[in-house]
Amino acid sequence: MLLPLMLVAATTCPPQPPRPVGFGLMQFAGFTDSRTWDDPRALGVNRLFTWADLEPSEGQYDWSEFDVLIDVARAKGKRLSPRVYTNMDAWGQATPDWVFDTGAASYRSTSGSERQPVPMDPVFTEKFSRFLEAMASRYDGNPNIEFIQTNAGMGEFGEIIWAYPREYLPPGWSPEVQIETSKQWIDRWRSLFPRTHLVLMENFIGENIAETVTAYAVDRGFYLQANDTYLPRESQAILAAYAHRTRIVLEVEHGGCQSAEGQAFDEMTATVFGYGFPVDYLMVCEQTFDDAARTQGAIDRLRKDDAIP
Repeated sequence: MLLPLMLVAATTCPPQPPRPVGFGLMQFAGFTDSRTWDDPRALGVNRLFTWADLEPSEGQYDWSEFDVLIDVARAKGKRLSPRVYTNMDAWGQATPDWVFDTGAASYRSTSGSERQPVPMDPVFTEKFSRFLEAMASRYDGNPNIEFIQTNAGMGEFGEIIWAYPREYLPPGWSPEVQIETSKQWIDRWRSLFPRTHLVLMENFIGENIAETVTAYAVDRGFYLQANDTYLPRESQAILAAYAHRTRIVLEVEHGGCQSAEGQAFDEMTATVFGYGFPVDYLMVCEQTFDDAARTQGAIDRLRKDDAIP
């Protein structure tokens, strides 16, 4: 009778992420000095990094701002939700020069974009995987991180759109290649961050890509995020299909911060809460928190369900 008990005692459970707060409003693109850190209604700050800033030279990491944000979140009793860009379209080159200098293939995802890494390129895959290993060794399981917005979709801004229009898609692209590449990056993120909640940012782009990739991500414990207030019916259907299994994040500053205040904010919240699926988190502009009543009204409409991991 002792042997079965000993075997049970020796069994180890897989690591679990810290319990998330599970809902809230976060400031989109916040910084260490954002006044949102002191707002009692804010869950915390969504900080956007580039890989180029965090690893300016191969193997030389600059975690200084990341660490300060963690310290501020801890001191203020808030949460951090970071994102690391490798593709920023025309807003700048997010992947370090040294990656391309060592042979990674590049392309332009739009007519005006900076050069971007080809998501399935072996050199890029090797170099960014090593970066993720370093990031995970430092931050996986940190209780001050609510979730990380991953770039597992491998498109612009970490989403699923690899190029627009299609003529800018990288050589070798096909729907099957994009799906398999995203699956590989979902697996890599998951394996390296087993104790961190992760987000996949979806877009509906046809070819059954978003449907397949989101299903794969949710099966591996990812939250889902859409970065627009006004979602196409197809994206609404994707989020609605999985809202009972995972948490839903909406970034609603997409049209700019004109939606942050007054009647515009009322119209925005009426839209996002009218889709028919529950919403757990909203990423909003800093100005939104200046209107206490409207901010609290939005928080009151968020789902608060502890049954979802």
